[in-house]
Order: sequence, then C-alpha cells, then structure tokens
Amino acid sequence: MRAFEEDLVGLADALSRGELSSTELVERSLTRYSRTEPKLHAFAWIDAQRARDLARASDERRRTGVAFGSLEGIPIGVKDIFDTAGIPTENGSALFTGRVPEASSAVVRAAERAGAIVIGKTVTAELAYLTPGPTRNPWDTERTPGGSSMGSAAAVAAGVVPAAIGSQTNGSTIRPAAFCGIVGFKPTVGRISLDGAFEFSHTLDHVGVFTRSVRSAGLFAAILAQDSERVPRADEQHVPRLAALRTSEWEHASDEMRERFQADVDALAASGGPVEWPVPPRALDDAPRILRTVMLYEGARAVLPKAARRPEVVSQFAREQLAEGARMSDRSYQDAMRERDQLIAALADWAAPYDAILTPPTTGVAPSPDSTGDARFCSRWSLTGAPAIVIPTGFGEHRLPLGLQLVAAPGDDQRLLRAAAWAESVLPSIGSPTA
Repeated sequence: MRAFEEDLVGLADALSRGELSSTELVERSLTRYSRTEPKLHAFAWIDAQRARDLARASDERRRTGVAFGSLEGIPIGVKDIFDTAGIPTENGSALFTGRVPEASSAVVRAAERAGAIVIGKTVTAELAYLTPGPTRNPWDTERTPGGSSMGSAAAVAAGVVPAAIGSQTNGSTIRPAAFCGIVGFKPTVGRISLDGAFEFSHTLDHVGVFTRSVRSAGLFAAILAQDSERVPRADEQHVPRLAALRTSEWEHASDEMRERFQADVDALAASGGPVEWPVPPRALDDAPRILRTVMLYEGARAVLPKAARRPEVVSQFAREQLAEGARMSDRSYQDAMRERDQLIAALADWAAPYDAILTPPTTGVAPSPDSTGDARFCSRWSLTGAPAIVIPTGFGEHRLPLGLQLVAAPGDDQRLLRAAAWAESVLPSIGSPTA
C-alpha cells in the first residue's frame, strides 16, 4: 500500500478511522495546489472557500453520525468537460467561456453522492481533442502531461488530489497517466454514464479515472458507475494468465519503451505469471484507421455546429480536423462501424483465454508541450471499447515515467483489475515527482 496521503483507498480508511479529518485533507490539497499551480496550470477553476465549507460539513456529518458515503470528505478533480451545477464548465474552448450549467453530469452526481468534494475543474485540451492546454508535466515542466485529460493526470501526479475524473476518445486517459507516472483506468465503453459530458464521438467517448493505485482506480470507477462490484486486492488474486502483444506499430516505440516493456513482461513471467505471445487478429492492425474515420465523422457532426458560431476562437488545427470529418461520407462511416463490430467480436474471442493483454501504453516518455503525445498504442482498445489500465513501472530518459498497459476483452473489467492489481504488486513503484 502506498502512503495514505496519496492513495484514495488509504485516505478513505484514514478518514473512517478518525486519523484524518476532511478539513485537514482539503487544506493539504489547497496548500499543494498553491505550491504547484504556478508551474503546472492543472486547474481551470478552483474555489478554496467552497472546498473548506464542504470539508467542514463533511466532518460534521461524521461527528454527528449522519449517514455518509465511501468517499466522504475526499477532494477530487473533474475534467472540465463534465457539467457541474453552479460551477463553470468550458470544455477547454473560448466557445464556452462563462458557461455555468444548472445541473451536474452523472459522474459528478455519483461522486458527490459518495461524499467526494469537487475541489476544482481540471484543464482539458481544446474541445477534449488534441490542441494542448496550458498544463505541464509534474515530472518536468518542459514536457506535456498528455491529453486531453491533461489537468486531471497532472493534479493527481502532483498530489493535489488523490483521484480525478477524465475521459478517453482515443488515448486521453491512458496516455496522460503513463506520462505522469500514475494509474489511469478506462472501463469498458458505456459502463460509466456520459450524461452531462461534452460529446466529441458518441461511439468512442469513455469516462476514465486517475488515481495512485489499481485498487483505488477500481473503487473510484465502481462508484462512478454506481455498481457494487468488489474492489480487488493483490493478495487475494490468483496468478493471472497473460498475453503480450507487439502490434504492427512496434517500430514506432522508442528503444527505452521497448526495453521497459520487455523488462516488465520478463518480471511478470519470472513471478509466476505465464506470459504467452499469441498471434492477434489481423484486423487489429486496421483499428487506427477505423477509429480515425469514426472519430472525425462523429466529431464533425457533434462539434462543428458549435464551432460555426464563433470559428475565429477555434484553433486552426481543430477546424481542419473537423472539416476533414465533415467531408467523410455516410458510406465510409457505415463501413467503418461494420468493421468495428467485426473487430469487437474477433477481439472477444482472441482475448477470452487471458486475464489481461500486455502492451505498451505510449511510444515513449512525455514529449514537449507542443504536442499531447502519440495515441497509437491506445487506438485499438478505444475503438473496441475494451477496458484498459496503465500502471507506472519505471523510467526512461531524463528520469521520466514509463508504464505498462493491460487490456481485456470488452466487459471483462473486473478480470482486468485483478490482473493489474497482481502486476502492480510484482512491479516496482516509481514514487512521486517533486513538482
């Protein structure tokens, strides 16, 4: 177990035992925010007095024995694409400056019912796509934290909050978690409601979570999904059956990423986890092309009507990408969706014998802030809606984090979390940055 100061599950336990109050925890978060925010720019909105008031109310509920939830008094960050009642939700775009929704999104309502305190809204890339926001990586402020859930990943990595909500359409949870050296979990598509979230692609958009441990990710996702599935512990798990996968894009990974991946596979195999190298469905190689068609076609139809109101405040890159999507024919989109359905079926059959598939999460360490990084190692799993999780496992150049991605067939979220908890117990922790 990591130190409870940084881990969601540990914090919840400490609060329940009376070792820590919500007021103390929120003050620590606000202090950390004040110290790191001038360098990281992880937050689009924060209200310190509101957070303090909510923390005092939480402590009073505990003191008087009023019923409370499993996240009672714990501060979290929320990506600024999820509506929050009475709090600005601006989707990383001047198109939405000053927008304050009247109702909260489903994930925010679920978190708040469990007692969590939304301490702030975290920065997103423009329109939850690829144009970077101002956020920097806590390990090196000359590097990107990834996108588009950049603020959520940076806020957790910097220790401002123990958990944050993000999203993924292509690589927007796995990639920033890998770059920032934390755990990022994308459940099966549709498991967590997107009601009240900014839509880019209704087929591909997923809710994702950021934490500092697999167990915390499982807990947080279960709460947001409003299900009661038990959160796995590594010491309860059987040794999983694993498959390792090098895709056709293996050559795009840096030497250090390839070495890190092989070292992780070898370490898991040496610890008793049988690791096989099965031949994957050939159609997996077509996934990035199919995803691009689906994403841009749907993105153009969801976002262009909004962008057309004030195109001058939308980045040229976003305008070009949306225009490309607008030119795509209905036939090409329908063909892509049929290919997607076939690939989902093929993946389910191929992955069924395994508790998890091991793959690289990124091409390497975090690049410069001019880019949010390359999502090619996430595209297959976003297209198919498969659950995916990344755990930090080591360092690359300049002591920047590298990680391991574990994936399962769509719907096998709990099986994946059990395998990831076991892998986390075997592979070393990398600690925290000093932002």
